[in-house]
Amino acid sequence: MSLELELKFLLGPADAAALPELLALYGEVTAAPVSALLNAYFDTPAQWFRQHDMGLRTRQKQGRFEQTIKLAGQHHGALQIRPEYNLPCAGVRPQLSDFPAEIWPVATDLAQLQAELIELFRTDFSRQSWLLRTAHAEIDVVYDLGEVRSGARRQQLAELELELLSGDANELFQLAHFLLQHVPLRAGWLSKAARGYQLFQQKTTPRPAALAVSLDPAERLLRHLQRLQQLEACYTQELAVELLSDAAAELLQLADILQDEGEQLLATQARALQRQLTEQQALLFNSQAYQQWLVTLSALLFNRA
Repeated sequence: MSLELELKFLLGPADAAALPELLALYGEVTAAPVSALLNAYFDTPAQWFRQHDMGLRTRQKQGRFEQTIKLAGQHHGALQIRPEYNLPCAGVRPQLSDFPAEIWPVATDLAQLQAELIELFRTDFSRQSWLLRTAHAEIDVVYDLGEVRSGARRQQLAELELELLSGDANELFQLAHFLLQHVPLRAGWLSKAARGYQLFQQKTTPRPAALAVSLDPAERLLRHLQRLQQLEACYTQELAVELLSDAAAELLQLADILQDEGEQLLATQARALQRQLTEQQALLFNSQAYQQWLVTLSALLFNRA
């Protein structure tokens, strides 16, 4: 098992052209050849894996197949942390019995699960990658450009991922801050798999449910941040104006929580972002100030964990 620790951003191909030069300014860079990755995602008709917050994928690269299971993890700001298992496989169809027995819920019938597997969607893209070495870390920087595909339905995919290979995880956040000064990154709230499921189901992101009044104080910051980003994703898909009001309310809630926790600067920034959202509407979500704030808040949550 490996623990995937990465920051994920949306970035258009025209702006991505600046990445090689920017990375060379930041550290020692080794570029890898561009590669084509063909990815098939599987589940059962009842979506057993989705219900258990697991993802099942096979990937073809240079004629070889690899199968991957990702388990439940954490997601906030631009940061994603998920345990994952990667194993070779003979073809595009995964073999569940190859994975360690301990990852399966009690009483899982693997033979039945294997028999019910169907391919739901694909994500096919070209990947440009660089190994970035700094004084404190090694980071895998990848840019994926392609599409999510389910039947005849298509959606463009253009993502930048910063994944920690070794060293100090805070280097991820510092690199993100640096890149945000030069290119218009936008935190990627939906994973490739989540976008594929939505395309397969022909659904949009569900609106977030109200948070429990009895929410553990230690989780309030994380839950309200996740709710803010879910509202942003809903607005991007629905363009419903009332979602912007809900997002503004979440920013004020986050400001109050940060104030109570002694994070005065972040609280002040949250209130300024709320005012900007009220005045400029959805333009806030593309602003450098908002994206920098998300990265800083992600670093705060990570270092508290």
